[in-house]
Amino acid sequence: MVRPPFAGRPKTGEANLTMADNRTTPRRRLTARLVASACMSAALVAATVPASAGTAAAASPGTITFGQLLPFTGTKAFLSSWATHGDAAAVWDVNHHGGVMGQMLVAKSADDGGDAVDAVPALRKLLIDHPAFIVGPYSLTIEAVIRLFDPNHVVDFMIGGTTQLDHMNYPYVFRTTASDSAEVVAMAYYAKDRGLTRAAFIFDNSANTQGLVAPLRAAYTRVGGKVVANVTIVPDQASYLSEVTKAFANHPDVVFCAFDEQTATTLFTAARELGDLNVPWVGEDVLGSPGYAKAMGQPAASRDLYAVEGGAPTGPAYQHYLADYQAVWHTRQILSSSYNMYDSVIIASLAMTLARSTDPTVWVKDVTQVSNPPGTKCYTYASCVALIKAGKKVNYEGATGPEDFNQYHNTFSGFTVDGFTPSDQLTAKAVVTAAQVAQLASS
Repeated sequence: MVRPPFAGRPKTGEANLTMADNRTTPRRRLTARLVASACMSAALVAATVPASAGTAAAASPGTITFGQLLPFTGTKAFLSSWATHGDAAAVWDVNHHGGVMGQMLVAKSADDGGDAVDAVPALRKLLIDHPAFIVGPYSLTIEAVIRLFDPNHVVDFMIGGTTQLDHMNYPYVFRTTASDSAEVVAMAYYAKDRGLTRAAFIFDNSANTQGLVAPLRAAYTRVGGKVVANVTIVPDQASYLSEVTKAFANHPDVVFCAFDEQTATTLFTAARELGDLNVPWVGEDVLGSPGYAKAMGQPAASRDLYAVEGGAPTGPAYQHYLADYQAVWHTRQILSSSYNMYDSVIIASLAMTLARSTDPTVWVKDVTQVSNPPGTKCYTYASCVALIKAGKKVNYEGATGPEDFNQYHNTFSGFTVDGFTPSDQLTAKAVVTAAQVAQLASS
């Protein structure tokens, strides 16, 4: 298969970074084909959490249920599309290559609204269907439910980089997205490579976002950068003129930032009025939503808005993922981070195949067996299954890259630096490799 061409030339200072494949935003309309292949439906309401949700993994003869615990409503609703797009591509691939031991994957979904208060009842809705595994939730709500997966014997692949899980000890919880503690190192490296040495920080006051500030400052200082302003903002205010004035008082040449889309609209408006949309704005992966590009406006967004997201997708697994994505969504213009969730579904399916069981209490131990070395590297579900059936130890190398879990069930990867085209489509600008992140993190 032919890799999609890289769009656009690197800016000054980007030449030393490895170029990544294009990623732009697809149509959001669900097609009949997607509905048929992903089989998503709302789950029933449960009054209490069942004692063991893993005892009957199959929803009906010939099917295996997995759950999607995501924010389908609220200010972060766009994140649900990232996950469901990746999940649907993986479901298509697994089901078109024999399923899991002949059983087809079926998805059930529940809406946590991106709110910790709603996360527990949303999980209860999923558990009534006895899912074999769950994809989600995001960092927004994981702390509210993370203690429920082990006692209910449900394997969970959470999404997001919250540093609170860097040393987690939950046997049933795994993370295929890189930690924010590594993401901020990639942000600092990218600024260093471009020669951006004076930074203003503009982060909202949420606990998850504020958790980025200290490690980013440390990493940026290590590469010779200077923080000239550190502005904490309250989300969704009527004006941010004073905050932007403070941030730009000492003339930064880069802004590191994190805030929601509604806040972005007001904040970028203030920056435009003050003439401060003239330096790169570099943020975490959520800035890869086209809503942020629309908030900043063109031509500023295509010139100066960047999102750093975990994963440096290249190689045969990524190319196969693009083909699966094309089969479901009729485009290779993938949504941000969707390949992380794709890998989660593939890994779960391989672990069940290896264990010859859909019971999470049996196959949870095989998650690392199919994803970690040693073993024969394999890049697609079908090829890995063939090796397993031949009695070979496999090492799945995912669309995201190597999916090797450490003792805390975290993975470590490179990072893609995404920008936008003039039509607000996401496009890869460069990659900060895992080796570059590791070198800076250890310096």
